[in-house]
Amino acid sequence: MKTSALSALRHIPLCLALLGASAALLNSPGAQAHPLGAQGDYFLYQVEPGDTLEALARHYTLNPANWRVLQTLNQVADPYRMPIALILRMPLDLIPRQPAHATVTHLNGTVTRNGQTLQTGDRLETGDTLRSGPGSVTLTLEDHSLLTIAPDTEVQVRNLQTFRGSGLSDTVLGLPQGSVESSVAPDDTGVGRFEIRTPATVTGVRGTQLRVHADASGSRHEVLSGQAAIQNTARAEQVLANSYGAAYDASGTLQGTQALLPAPRIHPATPDTASLAWDPVPGAAAYRVRIALDAAGTQQLSTQRVTQTQIALAHTQAGSRYAFVRAINALDIEGSDASLRLQGSGGLLSSDDRPVLSSNGEPVRLNNH
Repeated sequence: MKTSALSALRHIPLCLALLGASAALLNSPGAQAHPLGAQGDYFLYQVEPGDTLEALARHYTLNPANWRVLQTLNQVADPYRMPIALILRMPLDLIPRQPAHATVTHLNGTVTRNGQTLQTGDRLETGDTLRSGPGSVTLTLEDHSLLTIAPDTEVQVRNLQTFRGSGLSDTVLGLPQGSVESSVAPDDTGVGRFEIRTPATVTGVRGTQLRVHADASGSRHEVLSGQAAIQNTARAEQVLANSYGAAYDASGTLQGTQALLPAPRIHPATPDTASLAWDPVPGAAAYRVRIALDAAGTQQLSTQRVTQTQIALAHTQAGSRYAFVRAINALDIEGSDASLRLQGSGGLLSSDDRPVLSSNGEPVRLNNH
């Protein structure tokens, strides 16, 4: 897709619909077909050996007679012998759904739901609004998808359901402001629909690690694993591949796509190290530094944006922590993470080497007397 072709589009939402990988990937040995998420008002499914329209209609719409609707919509000549890897569209309106929930599995600082303070273990439903302020929160969906919500972020839970027949998730989140990192369908089950909607874009993902950031200047999208296709309402398409990012202005006009900057090389640290340092990354305009309790970075304790290549480390955290550093380019696209385990001191640890947390999410410290 050429940037010039998009420059004339004003205030047109863009749809990041996961249409699968390239034909080579789809047909490669060992490649598994999965539900491919949603595109607009349609659920996408990639045909596997042995599939029939009647069986698919029964499984997803709970009505085998809907095979005729699918045949007409997809112009299938033989409903019993379909081409392998054919992508079928199924109207979402035909698919029965049921309410679902997301569980708060990590909380740092104060986060509110509908104006009330959130607690670990709380469940979120359709219609809830989260505001993180200086805090951060991690949500786990019923299919084990993870959402890590950064500080100063607002998330609107616009839809939280599952497909009744298949159990696939149907999740739509609004992101007016802030940053969300998602790991969608980590069990490789596929997803019915998973969308993050900013004021200028709609981002749909499947089995993908993706970051989305939104502010007054526009939005940025970074694919950490998987593959995505950015599509506007005119159906002009641009594939956003693994380890690539895209930036849009506030009107939804594409500003550019670039490979994610590589992970910085972090200097070794010891329990007595007073600072965290890393080598400069060519092309970096700034860096994002996060501290988390877990090696995956989902249980975030702090985050900051800096322009230097060194920060001071606090020695008040208990047990092991993990530092994550990524470079940020001139388009504000954030790159790949480097990580380093930091050994804290003076804290109470559980049997699996995790800090024991108090009711407010802070590590329990040991006093020396």
